[in-house]
Amino acid sequence: MLRTLDKATATGITNALRAGTVPSDGLEHFAVGLEQQMNVLREQRQWVKSGHSAFKFVRGSYGSGKTFLTSLAAAEASAANFLVSKVVISATDTPLYRLAGVYRRMCQNLSLTDRKGGSLQTLVDRWLFRLEDQVIEIDGMDEDDEGFPEAVAKKVETNLVRVGERAGRLAVCLKAYHKAKFENRFSDARGLLDWMSGDNKVGFDVKKLADVTGRVENWDVIPFLRGWLELMEASGYSGLFLVLDEVETILRLRRPERLKSLEVLRQLIDAIENNELPGLHLILTGTPDFFEGPKGVPALQPLYERIRVTGHDAEPTNMRQPQIELPTLDRERLFQVAQRIRSIYPSAHPELLETKVPDAFISALVDSMTAGFGGRVEVVPRIFLREFVHILDLVDQHDDYDPLRSYVFEKDRVEAELMNSAERAALQEEAVPVLL
Repeated sequence: MLRTLDKATATGITNALRAGTVPSDGLEHFAVGLEQQMNVLREQRQWVKSGHSAFKFVRGSYGSGKTFLTSLAAAEASAANFLVSKVVISATDTPLYRLAGVYRRMCQNLSLTDRKGGSLQTLVDRWLFRLEDQVIEIDGMDEDDEGFPEAVAKKVETNLVRVGERAGRLAVCLKAYHKAKFENRFSDARGLLDWMSGDNKVGFDVKKLADVTGRVENWDVIPFLRGWLELMEASGYSGLFLVLDEVETILRLRRPERLKSLEVLRQLIDAIENNELPGLHLILTGTPDFFEGPKGVPALQPLYERIRVTGHDAEPTNMRQPQIELPTLDRERLFQVAQRIRSIYPSAHPELLETKVPDAFISALVDSMTAGFGGRVEVVPRIFLREFVHILDLVDQHDDYDPLRSYVFEKDRVEAELMNSAERAALQEEAVPVLL
């Protein structure tokens, strides 16, 4: 069934798994057990495309697949004409309570379908090109006409009226950016774009071009985000798919910073519920302790009331509530993922892989690795898949290699060569049950 996958995508998947990373494309070809979660995110995406906004908290313990799910959803959103950005929240580099820093990362990481990161300039330039096309097609002017620059500038002014009502500093910078680009002052245009992106190191001379001072502050972020969403709509995009990953890192902060971080989340959720950010699909990921622990969401009651889930154990999970839960990875899911990787591995002799790496071998490898690491299946998927691709590589390259006879799982070697610090730390912790 999966043999129809093109070789470039299959190679990209196996290259990423071989390196121990999440593939940037083709995730849908080996996603297992996520259909319910993906369906509710697809429903939300359709709602956002119709001129609304939405949010969802993705809840799961370490190894449950939060990064995989958000990457898969981001790939689908990109294919559906959304711009995509992912920001990893950290206690030091990008703390949540410094919303302007989160905004800066969002702008830096903004991606189009065919471009990873650095796409804010593409967005602005596409918006300007569309306005120029309108002057040509609707107003009947030609680029060589004497009044063409003035007509485009007027069109820019008119189209920024709504942006200026909420984010005046963004609007004046966009006007100045257009002027600098038209006059071929590309360095000035770049500097203005840097300031709009939240760069704190833009010089006074550049800021003077738009008559702005200071930097983008926390209180600018929601109005600026609304402005960018309006530009996205005017440029033909469906919206913005924004992931704030690892929000549980706020638990490491001192109480004042934790409460400020939770207040930032409350403000974002309020803005979405009031539809102040049409076109935004916001996804936030966190561990169970973030949602239920005393230092987490319960510490800010207004936020807790907005995003808590209801129901009891006898009921099936309601995925349309503010949180969706990812169950801890189990043995069966890991086995199925390995089967799919074997199916899409780009080999000239796929039948050889199925003969030399049969289901019985995969099953034994899953059992050996999970037993070797204390039964903690949720900790080993990245390590397992990296080792599994290594075995497939050996079979594909060496006719005389037979893993059924030659392969021996060596815990110490695998741990020393493949395990990262986060996985080592997770092994030291007790497994945390995922509770609703």
